[in-house]
Amino acid sequence: MATLRDLKRQITSIKNIAKVTEALQTVSAVKFRKAEARVKKARPYAENVEQMMRDVARGASANTPLLAGREVRTVLVASITADRGLAGGFNAQVLRRTMQFRGEQSADLAQVASGRKAVAFFRFRRVGLEEVFTGFSDSPTYEKAREIGGALTRLFDDEEADEVYLIYNRFESALTQKPVVKRLLPVASEEDEGEEDASASYMEYVPDPETVLRRLVPRYVETMVWQALLESAAGEHGARMTAMKNATDNANDLAKNLTLQMNKARQAQITQEILEIVGGAEALAAG
Repeated sequence: MATLRDLKRQITSIKNIAKVTEALQTVSAVKFRKAEARVKKARPYAENVEQMMRDVARGASANTPLLAGREVRTVLVASITADRGLAGGFNAQVLRRTMQFRGEQSADLAQVASGRKAVAFFRFRRVGLEEVFTGFSDSPTYEKAREIGGALTRLFDDEEADEVYLIYNRFESALTQKPVVKRLLPVASEEDEGEEDASASYMEYVPDPETVLRRLVPRYVETMVWQALLESAAGEHGARMTAMKNATDNANDLAKNLTLQMNKARQAQITQEILEIVGGAEALAAG
């Protein structure tokens, strides 16, 4: 049974932990508000860019590799996680979805990792990494998105990958982040393959659709990666804020329970001392 000194030591330690988690919660809350605002501002632009690319792709010739693709021999998967933990299941669900997606593929696989958690995960499992990007997950910049997008486009152009997929957490709320799989290259969405858009024949492109497509693809990939980084950053801060709040609440509850236990133990000790004094007094009186 724990002594009063042990209980006091545990209570002090737990209260110190609660102060740390509460501070982390406050910091994450400030970063979360900024990241959430960035996501909401960027989403309309990203959606318009994606729709524009689909429209241009429908007007391009079907034999364009950027549109129709090639024979799929290698599938490249780019997974985006955070650099740090303490965010509940935020990183785990992206990595779990990545391994599920990899297991569904029959072609050879290549992997790109963004975020230290993804890098550590794949290296621990001895999964080879084509490219590694770390150190910016909580506050991404467009320069990093351009760097990642350029690497993905280069691997596709060099025929080291025949399909490129992006897996990341889409931000929905501080409590909910949904892992999604997006095909970046070839440009045509899987739902559009084999379908023809009658409106495409009435559109004129200067220069031709193939040239426009080649020029727009790098910007399109950068934009999709940029949006994914923003979504991931907002989700990371929201998940960490929620996790730290839960940790603080649990620590405070545990401290209260231990304090109650300590008070009961102290009361029992005082009662026992009183009984011993009364017993001694009665013994002296009887003597």
